[in-house]
Amino acid sequence: MIGRLLPGFPLLLATLLAALLLWLNQSVRAPSPIQDGSSRRAEPDYMIENFSAVRMDRDGITRHLLSAKKMVHYPDDDTTDLEYPHFINTEPGKPAMQVDADQAKMTANSEDIYLSGNVRILRSAGKGRGETAMTTSFLHLLPDDGIAKTDRPVVITEANAVIKAVGMEVSNRTQVTRLLSQVRVVHAKTR
Repeated sequence: MIGRLLPGFPLLLATLLAALLLWLNQSVRAPSPIQDGSSRRAEPDYMIENFSAVRMDRDGITRHLLSAKKMVHYPDDDTTDLEYPHFINTEPGKPAMQVDADQAKMTANSEDIYLSGNVRILRSAGKGRGETAMTTSFLHLLPDDGIAKTDRPVVITEANAVIKAVGMEVSNRTQVTRLLSQVRVVHAKTR
């Protein structure tokens, strides 16, 4: 009977050894910040209330202004949460574009800002064009490119028109606004 067990013994021993090594590896591994699959994040490393920041180009010209009621930074993914952010893009030679929202998430180096909750864009008047106001529930802002875009419903209000659409991309550099779908325009008659 022992002779029958010996041919399968090396396979059984290798399987047990592999299982033991796997168990040891899992038990000595450092716990990750999120082990239970929840959306909890690590503790913030700093918070700032009622702040303003200015970003300038190499020539010292102001490019962007950012202020918020509260800023919370998370080191685990290098993101920043903002409460009531106010962003102003001051592209030289172009009308200023202001963006307000209830909250925002900013990636490292401020390359992407995701605004949500009562998002309002205000593009100042310029070059024969009146002031334009846009509202939506979500906006992806690319500050260095001067681009704001959304895939959500948007309402655009100009001096003599109200435009509703789903999806939009605005370029502050080219002054072009692209509407993506379901565009409806109500044009007021001038008297």
